[in-house]
Amino acid sequence: MTLEISSCIFLVIFTLIASIDGLYFHIFKYRLYERKDSQKEHLLHSFNSLFFPFTTFLLFAENFSGILLWLAVILTLITLFIEFWDVFEERKSRTSLGGLTSLEYAMHFAMAGMRAVFTSLILANKPWFAWSLSGPILLYNYADYTRYIGYSITLVGIPIFILHFFLIFKTKRNILNSIPS
Repeated sequence: MTLEISSCIFLVIFTLIASIDGLYFHIFKYRLYERKDSQKEHLLHSFNSLFFPFTTFLLFAENFSGILLWLAVILTLITLFIEFWDVFEERKSRTSLGGLTSLEYAMHFAMAGMRAVFTSLILANKPWFAWSLSGPILLYNYADYTRYIGYSITLVGIPIFILHFFLIFKTKRNILNSIPS
């Protein structure tokens, strides 16, 4: 099995788990965007939902190199920073709900591992010259399945991002006040 195939498998598994966690637990069941003590957590999830489609596009939809590859790495690092911030926020955010359930902890653990694996594998698949800023923007085409997965997840991610930000502005009086000055 190639690095490209393996990376796609981990990306799809990650996306399935993240969809259940984000849509079912965060938005439908707990309605974090409506809970005053959870609105900062929802804001962090919203920023992650903004970066995920772009990162997926840059890493999987096409075989980018050079500046666009480095942009994908920067977006990945920003996402990692947001996820760390989210971990520290969740204790305060979920206290009134009795904390995170064991299932949610397990899902978060699995998602962190899956993200690390799919990112590492797809980046390890890049040839050394892809990392040069003076190199080509686009390398050889990925296999059709990689491009299909990359474009599909990117296109599905865009309405998820729109939903997250719509929910911020639906409750903007509360959520924007939760940001420390």
